[in-house]
Amino acid sequence: MIKHNLKIFSQNVRKNKTLIDIILETQKNNADIILIQEPPWALLRRTPSHINPEGDPYYGTPNHPEWSLFIQNDGSTENYPRVATYVNRRISKMRFSLRKDLINHRDINIIDFHNGQNNNFIINVYSDSNQTAL
Repeated sequence: MIKHNLKIFSQNVRKNKTLIDIILETQKNNADIILIQEPPWALLRRTPSHINPEGDPYYGTPNHPEWSLFIQNDGSTENYPRVATYVNRRISKMRFSLRKDLINHRDINIIDFHNGQNNNFIINVYSDSNQTAL
């Protein structure tokens, strides 16, 4: 699949779950890639556990069936990721992948994909007041 004009939407949602849900729903027929800064990070559900009868907590950010989510998550609730990249499933044939081997940082996502013969990169960066990522 060769696509010459990728439509990219970028937004700082300031940890607002409602806003990210609206963006994912309203952009599913418009955008190819959504770059989110400051995604919400909360308890999504509990997973079965042999130790905890209530289940182990699973933290994350919202997802949507039309989108593939790329996020750096080490499982920590204190060091949660501050960028999330969503790729529309209709362009999944371009083989998108998160490149933690290039940069492994909670404020930076590097996504690579193949468009015909070319290998391309998209970088999503959150710059805090301390410019940690820069």
